[in-house]
Amino acid sequence: ENGNWVGSGTAPRYIGRCREETAGAGSEFQVAGGTFLKASALIQLPEGTERVPDGTTVIIADDAGGNDVRIRGTVLHFDQGQLHSRLWL
Repeated sequence: ENGNWVGSGTAPRYIGRCREETAGAGSEFQVAGGTFLKASALIQLPEGTERVPDGTTVIIADDAGGNDVRIRGTVLHFDQGQLHSRLWL
């Protein structure tokens, strides 16, 4: 109202425990505009993990506070399986 900047409200939040693996062969996924991108990491998540939308920026860290960052990237694809979920960066 007074022309003062207001924060966007996008703060990191903890989603859950995971296991990060290097995507050796690399899976390719089609993103907006028909472009194909190759995944550099596969993230294994436990059953019941909430869906993470494609295009979301995520931080994979060794602690829940996000201080010891292992990898940072954009979600290319999320697969919610019967026994676990997978996320590709």
